Amino acid sequence: MISTVAMIRLGYVSGNHMTNMKTSNEKLQYRAVRILMDEAKIDEVTATKLMENAGGDLRVALVMHRANADLRSAQTALERSSYVVDAAVSALEK
Repeated sequence: MISTVAMIRLGYVSGNHMTNMKTSNEKLQYRAVRILMDEAKIDEVTATKLMENAGGDLRVALVMHRANADLRSAQTALERSSYVVDAAVSALEK
């Protein structure tokens, strides 16, 4: 419970999904695709391709999709926003 609250306060949760996760195995890679599908309202094929284009990083994929950004811009925005997806998207939309 404490860790969940901490992750929410740090901005690592979007909706009811943990978006700051490492996709270190096949199960987590598929989970990331499902989260991306739900958050971005896209199909599995599109989500899988977007994850590949984002180097397997869910945060980068979400920023790329939401802000219509390229890989480098999404990565830079995430670095500058302490890896908070919503903050990175907001920064790119300005």
